[in-house]
Amino acid sequence: MNDAVALLWLPFAASIVLVGIHAYFGMRVIARGVIFVDLALAQIAALGATVAFMLGHAAQSQATLAWSLGFTLLAALLLASTRSLSARIPQEALIGVIYVVAAAASFLLVDKAPQGTEHIKQILTGNILTVGPGELLAMAPLYAGIGFLHWLTGVRSAGSASGRSGWAWDFFFFATFGVVVTSSVALAGVLLVFSFLIIPAAIGMLYAERPFVQLVIGWIAGTAASLAGLAASYAWDLPTGATMVCAFGIALACAGILRPLRRAPMAKLRAAASALRATFSLCLAASALWLALSPRADQPLLDSIESFAPALRASYLSANERTVYDEAELYSDRHRRQIERLNEMETASRWQGRALDDFEVRRISSFLQSYGEMRKGEEFVKREVRARARERRRWWLAAALIVLALLAYPEAALRARRLLRPRAQR
Repeated sequence: MNDAVALLWLPFAASIVLVGIHAYFGMRVIARGVIFVDLALAQIAALGATVAFMLGHAAQSQATLAWSLGFTLLAALLLASTRSLSARIPQEALIGVIYVVAAAASFLLVDKAPQGTEHIKQILTGNILTVGPGELLAMAPLYAGIGFLHWLTGVRSAGSASGRSGWAWDFFFFATFGVVVTSSVALAGVLLVFSFLIIPAAIGMLYAERPFVQLVIGWIAGTAASLAGLAASYAWDLPTGATMVCAFGIALACAGILRPLRRAPMAKLRAAASALRATFSLCLAASALWLALSPRADQPLLDSIESFAPALRASYLSANERTVYDEAELYSDRHRRQIERLNEMETASRWQGRALDDFEVRRISSFLQSYGEMRKGEEFVKREVRARARERRRWWLAAALIVLALLAYPEAALRARRLLRPRAQR
């Protein structure tokens, strides 16, 4: 527990800071109807970072930040200037063009570069686990200052002005937003920054009418989703940025599902619970039928159940099969750890400013390919052992899934009995 706190408290603090400013900008972006401006500006910042990367600058250097900020301010100037075209072309369409062109240019730049794939991966998902106290102390006052400026000028910068005044306030909005995006993309990546921006604001707007209440709800939801994503990443050893993005998506889905149920009568709640149980029961029954018909095919539901209850898998494997399966799992996990160690070595060398030479890159790539192939071999052994055992035991496994389906939705048996009863007895 202490290790988890020591590793995650700085990323969690950074997440709180990022949620604080991005939830506010998310509400403003949604109100303006330019939902994807964050992705466009983030990709422009990433393009600037890619140019700096090609020029040999480290990812966290001042030169890289300057390149990113310069590109972002140019994009802000372009976005502010396209307001006059919005009568003929929606601004969201121009934002989309900016995004795809910036993304394509980034891919063109790194196509032949050593470590280019890793650079794109870091740009997209970031590495929030590497945040240090210095970055946090620099980021928090910057965001607080931008938030204070928007509080002072909130009415005039809301996009309602016209003419030169309207262009100036549009540029002010996009420029300050671009500064926030530039600094946050370097830390959290394009995808996570978009999640910080839109999802907490959307949850706040789902549950409240007043802007301040929406913002508070967004802060709470964003903080909870960040904590859940960090905890899941640590518990299951998953990529942090991608896990947090999925946690934000799950939070929005849960908020959307729960909202209609807030004031629903008990009868509707019971009906919703019954529908969920019926759906789960139907999935179990379909999985049982699929297992009986094609036992060697993929069985995603059964695999999921076994991941939570390994005893189920052990119950249908013979003693020899369990030995082979456990040995393959042991070696597969060992190869996975070696792959992660090499990836961490490559990532650390780039983010700490010491670029690997071509020989080191080729050597690491060769090891990664070898370990990857060996792990695929062990995973094939696991799948083959499991498939053979399932083929041999398919009938009682299918029967067990049917029993689980009936336990999940016992009303199905009663309804089937009523349908099969002769019409005269109904």
